[in-house]
Amino acid sequence: MLVNGREVPIVGRVAMDMICVDLGPQAQDKAGDAVVLWGEGLPVERIAEITKVSAYELITRLTSRVAMKYFD
Repeated sequence: MLVNGREVPIVGRVAMDMICVDLGPQAQDKAGDAVVLWGEGLPVERIAEITKVSAYELITRLTSRVAMKYFD
């Protein structure tokens, strides 16, 4: 996962459609900052490999509560 363009680790388990991440001790991130689940700099195939879930399944499991932006 990327927060403000830097990779951050997920902490604990995914609960329903919520996750916690470790922003680090020097973090200056705030609510509303950019978060990328996958995309430029972090391909969905990499997340699929890490989670052992197909890229197709990851994409189709997103709920309508997740705001999605598509870029060409």
